[in-house]
Formats: sequence, structure tokens, C-alpha cells
Amino acid sequence: MNYLQIIKQYKSLIASSYKSITPEQTNFLPKGKLYVSRKYDGLFCCLILNSKDRELLMPNGKTVSEDSAIFKEIKNIKYDEEIIIAGELYTLKNDAERERYSDIHVALSQKKDDKMRFAAFDIIQGSSENLDVYSKKIDLISKILQGLNSLHPIKTEETDAVQVPKIFDNIVVKGHSEGLVIRDDRRIYKMKRNIDLDLVVLGYTLQQKDSVRSIALGIVLSEKKYLHVGSVGTIGSDQKRKELFKQLSQLKCTSPYRMPASNGSLYQFVIPKLVVSIFAKDVQNERHDASPVTHMAFTISKDQLQPLHLTPSISILHANLNEIRKDKKANPENCGLNQFERAGFFIKDIKTDSKKNISSMPPSVIKEKEVYVKNSKDSKALKKFIILETHKENSDYPKYLFYYFDMSEKRKVPIKRDVRPFNDIKLAKKMMKYYLDKNIKKGWQKINLDN
Repeated sequence: MNYLQIIKQYKSLIASSYKSITPEQTNFLPKGKLYVSRKYDGLFCCLILNSKDRELLMPNGKTVSEDSAIFKEIKNIKYDEEIIIAGELYTLKNDAERERYSDIHVALSQKKDDKMRFAAFDIIQGSSENLDVYSKKIDLISKILQGLNSLHPIKTEETDAVQVPKIFDNIVVKGHSEGLVIRDDRRIYKMKRNIDLDLVVLGYTLQQKDSVRSIALGIVLSEKKYLHVGSVGTIGSDQKRKELFKQLSQLKCTSPYRMPASNGSLYQFVIPKLVVSIFAKDVQNERHDASPVTHMAFTISKDQLQPLHLTPSISILHANLNEIRKDKKANPENCGLNQFERAGFFIKDIKTDSKKNISSMPPSVIKEKEVYVKNSKDSKALKKFIILETHKENSDYPKYLFYYFDMSEKRKVPIKRDVRPFNDIKLAKKMMKYYLDKNIKKGWQKINLDN
């Protein structure tokens, strides 16, 4: 059985099915019986048991040290059926502190750690018993882990939506925990307080010619160095969108880097000076396979935002713009890595490395390019279809990029773009043909690029 593949698929499914809510949004919770448990700030991990093996396995394929106390304890579990139990690997703290994501990384690097704990919360696969009800899963987990010190079932309360705010106050507010996990037998909810962050604006896209659609945000690593951490499209009123455009349009700068938004349009980069406050429901610094989230780091040079290289980063999730912070300056003290660290998040190896800079890599080469124009009495339209070979696939970049550019002078939003990554030239060509067939109709004239 391919345990690693099963674990990755499960984590990907759970991560995409979580619904994040705040304590003020209990109206989103379903009626009837709910199972509420504390959310641990650790690493997703699975306990695998069968007639021969006992191991704790993470989605990245790593396991705990054989000299650790938790490893020695799982060897003594008396259960011969094949089963995969999902849980959170965390580090035991004293009563005054809660566990932190960063602590488990430290614990995993130590051979003889005795602080690691495993809080089991689900059964992924196995067991001959009918486990269609969540309470039955917890009962079986409790039976399997009975009497153990380093592994335990997650403590679950059976309740309803009315009682959730009180439980949140006891466990999260008074108990200094990260949040709650709330579920019935069909849906899972993650309840946490909003995370307040001050971040610097790196770029924007347009909703209208004088109105911002979304903004790209970053942290300040050091003087003139910045790291992208995500984007926000929930900005507020039309007046706020126009106010943002007024300020950001005055900071416009060029960049050789192309960063697409969710709608395919490209961000207009700005000199990183404007600081904004946002509320995020959650952040993540690893993907479902436990690999680190990476974003582009930049430096400002001669009023141009130069891309450095992809580096471990954080992605903000479900974020809303709060306000423009006119009282804050774009420096490490006001909007640096400390913004995430004070919220309890940890980023490893965030340093930039000049040897990895894009400027030191081989240049990209155009493999295929087609350009079309369409002229009318009072306007002009242009469409470009390009396949680039990046020559940067050894540095975590796709081998090929398909790029689509669409400009129409009469349109409300004159310029539209789309960028698609590929590692197979055949797939890139197939995408280019699809775009050509879809976009080039009667009236479009192909430009001969050989002239």
C-alpha cells in the first residue's frame, strides 16, 4: 500500500474542504450535533499501524527520530489490523504557553526529543468496523492509544452551535490556543480569531481605469528587499478602491517580472512605500505535501522592482483590507517578518541568496510567437500568443510558459493577460492552439514576424 500517496491525498482533500470562520460567524454552523476540539499549532502527521510496522509519517515522507520518546512508544502499541490515523504532531509546552509551529521543527531536528506529542483526530483508512459517525472514530482511536503518554486522541466535546462561543472563550481566549475545529459527520469548520497584519503594497490590478481590483502584498526583509506573501481582493467600497488607485498610481514602477492575478491580468508593480492593515482568517507556510510555500523576493533599484528568486514564504488566506496605514513606514519594524512571528507563525530559511537571483540565470528564449491585429475606424486591437522556454527549471521554475496578451482600445479594461506554466512543450503548444482557436476569428490579420 502506498501510504505516502494516501496521506497526501487526504491532506489535500481536508485542506480544500475546511471552511474558515471567526467567532462572530456561528450562524454558518449547521444545526444539530457538533464535535468541537482544540486546534493544535503543529504539523499534520499520520500514525500507520499494521501487523509488521508502526510509524509516524508526514506528507513530505519524513518521520520522527528512532531515538525519540514518541517513536519508542509507538513500537509498543498493541493493534495488528492495518489502519492509518490522522493527527497533529506538536511539542508539549508548560501551562502558561501554547504549542507553536516553529517548536515542532526544532523537536524533529533533535534525535532524543521527549517533548513531541501526537493528537489523533481522524481515521483515514482501515478498521473492519463501520465508522460513518465521527464519535465512533474517536472511540476506536481512544481504544488503540489507551495508556500511552506521547500519543492521545484529541479531546472532543459534543455540543451545538449555541454553545460554541462559550467553548471558544474557554479554549482559545482563556486557554491561549490557536483555534477550534468544529465538525459534524459531513463538514469541517476551522474557527480562529482574525489575524491583524501590517503589510507593504507591491502592486495592483485594475477593476476600472481609476479603481483597484486587487493588491499584491509583501513584508520588508531588509532595506530595499521585500517578499511577496499574497494578495487581497476584498478591499471595500468603490471609494476605497479609488483612493488606493490614486495613491498607488503615483508609485508605479517597472519590473521585468510578470505576476498574474487570479483573473489572468498582470500586476502593475509599485515602489514599496504604502503600508496597509489587513485582517486574514488564516495563513499557511506549507503546501498539502508539506513542501514550503514559496513566493518571489524583490529588491528596489533605480525605481525598478527587480525579482531576486523564489524563497520560502507565507500565503495569507481569506484576507480583507482594513485601512491604509499613513502612520506606518515600509521598514522591517513596521511591516517585517515580525508581523507573522507575533501571530505565532514560523518561516524557515527566509534569507535571500545572490547565487539564486534570476538576474544570474540563463535568459528565457521564445520558442513560438504569433501576433494578430484588428483595425477599425476609431480603434485598434492586438493579440499575442507566445511560448517561452525559461531555461530555469533547475531553480524551481517551469520549463515553459505560455503567455497571452490581449489589448483592445475600446474595451473598459484595455489590457488582459494570461500566463500558464508547463514542463512539457507539447502541452504548451496544445494550450496555444486552444487560445488561437478561441480568440482568432474573422477580421484578425496575422503579422509576419520575419519581416
